[in-house]
Amino acid sequence: MQIEIYRGRDTLWATEDVPQLHRMFTPEIAAKVLGVKYEAHAGLGHFGNGYTRFEVAGLLDRQIGKIAVSQQFKPLVQRFTGAHEIGHWDLHKGRLVLHRDRQIEGLSSTRNPRPTEEREADYYAACFLVPRNLLIEAFEARFSPIDRFRFNDDEAFGLCPSNPHHLLTANTDSLEWQLTLASSIRYHGNIGFESLADLFQVSNLTMAIRLKEIGVVIH
Repeated sequence: MQIEIYRGRDTLWATEDVPQLHRMFTPEIAAKVLGVKYEAHAGLGHFGNGYTRFEVAGLLDRQIGKIAVSQQFKPLVQRFTGAHEIGHWDLHKGRLVLHRDRQIEGLSSTRNPRPTEEREADYYAACFLVPRNLLIEAFEARFSPIDRFRFNDDEAFGLCPSNPHHLLTANTDSLEWQLTLASSIRYHGNIGFESLADLFQVSNLTMAIRLKEIGVVIH
C-alpha cells in the first residue's frame, strides 16, 4: 500500500502539493488507492444492546464500497480508526462485508482477548501510519543510530534532565523508555523538535510499541 501511494503520488495529489513522505500515508489516500469511498460523518450512531452497546467510530460496508469514520472522537482516534478500517478492507476480503468498530486510539500494551481480525487490523494500521524505515530515519535524526542507543545514565539525563531517575528505575517491561522517546521534544542540547508521536500523528503508546518493534529495547 505504501509503495502504491508513493508511486502514484503525482496522480493522488494532482491538484495540490505532494506532502512530505511521512504525511503521505493517510486512510483517506489509502481508500483512493483501493477505490473505496472514504467519508467523515458527524456521527455513525450506536451498535449493540445492553452492556455491549457502543458508539460507532468506524464503519466498513463492502456492498456500497464505503468506509466511514465518526467525528465524535478526537483526530488521533479518527485517524487510527480509519486506518484500522483500511486494514480490514485490505486484509479481510470475503470475511467482513458490513462491519462496525468502536473507537480505536492505537495499539495497546494490554493482553485483551480481542478477536484475531481486530488485532490484525490494528497492526496493519500501526505499520501503515508508522512505516519502519521512516521511523528509523526520524529516530536517528533526533537521537542516535538505533543500534547504538543504550538505556543508561547519559541517555536518561539527555531525555529527561529534570528526573532521569524514573527512567533508570523503570521496569524492563514497562515501555517507560519507549514512551519517553515517543513523546520527547528534547535530547541533550537539541531542544524543540517535533516528537515522534506528533510527527506520525499517532498516540504515544502506539509509537512506543512501534519503537520496541523496530529494535529500541532495553539491553
